[in-house]
Amino acid sequence: MSVVALGTDPEDGGPIWAPARGTELVPGQLAWTPLATGHHCQTWLCWSVELWMPTLVKLARPGRSRPRWTGALDREARALRPLKHPAFPRLLAYAGRSDQPHLVVEYLDGPALDQALDADGPLTGPDTARLGVGLLAAVRSLHATGSAHLDICPDNVLLVDRRVRLVDLGAARPLGRLLRRGEEAGTDDFIAPELVAAAGGPVTAAMDVYGIGATLRAVLDPADDTGSLSGLLDRLTALDPGDRPSVDRALALLVGHAGAGADRPWPRWADGALPRTPAG
Repeated sequence: MSVVALGTDPEDGGPIWAPARGTELVPGQLAWTPLATGHHCQTWLCWSVELWMPTLVKLARPGRSRPRWTGALDREARALRPLKHPAFPRLLAYAGRSDQPHLVVEYLDGPALDQALDADGPLTGPDTARLGVGLLAAVRSLHATGSAHLDICPDNVLLVDRRVRLVDLGAARPLGRLLRRGEEAGTDDFIAPELVAAAGGPVTAAMDVYGIGATLRAVLDPADDTGSLSGLLDRLTALDPGDRPSVDRALALLVGHAGAGADRPWPRWADGALPRTPAG
């Protein structure tokens, strides 16, 4: 275990890791800049000695290494490990059972969607649709590994070199897993209503469809929408999950709103390879 200096969190008064810049935070990772402090974990920008590149380190706060406090680290590692889609950060290391539980992931240098919205304003209809296509393609890959994200919101969507990246899988759960009453997942205003009320219900792909729909609604400029895209977002965020389109169907529908100009990041002829799903 690394010997790391301690400090006090100004928000809750609890202990936090407070290493000097350039000292080892966890094995092989030199502390650079603290990024976030949660109730159970901290997130740091670090420098990897082995890779000679920046990394993101999430680690349990001092004294909070028991499994009930490190569940988010376990969930994120399990979800990231089998993923190959480039929208997700790569898992570089995981030490969930060490004295200092942590994971190391690829550092993605780009603004979060909510930051971009504050800086540049809302998105046009085609830009919103293209964003949705990128998110749906990412979660389709995630669902194929057997997991759902469950916390899709503007804060967890990054724009890196104009490409969509989806981060923070600490809330991820296996598809079909039964949720316990009071089990925390998601972000207010972007969480599927059935997930809020879940007690014994299963995790479903429709929960991520809702999160994507709510995220797109939050960034769409109403003045630029003719009403048809807004109507589609109504379907993605339907209160009844059975009324939401599947991931494949939602992807195909959003492609129809993505425009045909140079900003479209895939060739027009590729549309013919879209998943064939029933209309509705």
